[in-house]
Amino acid sequence: KTNPESIKINFNQSMAMAAFFSWCSRLLLLLMSYVTACGAFISAPFRRFSTVQMMKELPKDVVKYSQVPGKKGATFTAKKIPKGLLREHTTKSGTWGVINVLQGQLRYTINEPSESVHILDVDTKGIVEPQVKHEVAALTDDVEFFVEFYRLPGTGPVNEKRD
Repeated sequence: KTNPESIKINFNQSMAMAAFFSWCSRLLLLLMSYVTACGAFISAPFRRFSTVQMMKELPKDVVKYSQVPGKKGATFTAKKIPKGLLREHTTKSGTWGVINVLQGQLRYTINEPSESVHILDVDTKGIVEPQVKHEVAALTDDVEFFVEFYRLPGTGPVNEKRD
């Protein structure tokens, strides 16, 4: 025969477990909504009341015309990022950029139309739209990256002065 007291204990334990799992699922939903709202936990500290914004895709028919640093195989490092890249700047009309991180992490902030922060690494490239204000900052001491520049064919000569 089953002891009624043991059923009561099992029922109480089941209720406690159900309450615990209900609390956990609510917490998980809250965390998921936070991640969705902020883009990712890692980028939350860098957001200044900004909205989540996806990076644009590089148009398929663009042609590469330049790369910085200019020397083949050269990269920028955390200690050797040009000041012009660390402050808000833009590319010229028609010029697209691709930020390629070879190691470490780089913060890429798109400043308009609203601020959007992206963490770039080996698996995540930064796409720079023509004439859109942006800036970068090293997130790790070991960061190494370079930037490629592209234009649509027939959009005129390239004459960009860099710092």
